[in-house]
Amino acid sequence: MKRDNVSDSGGEDLRADAERNRQLLLQAAREAFAEQGLDASSKEIARRAGVGIATLFRRFPTRQDLLVATSDRSLPPTPKRSPAR
Repeated sequence: MKRDNVSDSGGEDLRADAERNRQLLLQAAREAFAEQGLDASSKEIARRAGVGIATLFRRFPTRQDLLVATSDRSLPPTPKRSPAR
């Protein structure tokens, strides 16, 4: 039996239900962070997403993983720096 990714850093595609849960978690995390700041609890994020805490940690093993994933779409591309003269 093939397992889906343990975290989002792998190169394999997620099953449809795992991808749906990932998106629910990201949306819930964005909302919780917007309302409660970065101290919003993992338990609250999982509750808002309608998934168990184990699902949250399977997709995002560390808080940093979750923060990076939630901030990815809101950050503009980093411009290339010119070499110092």
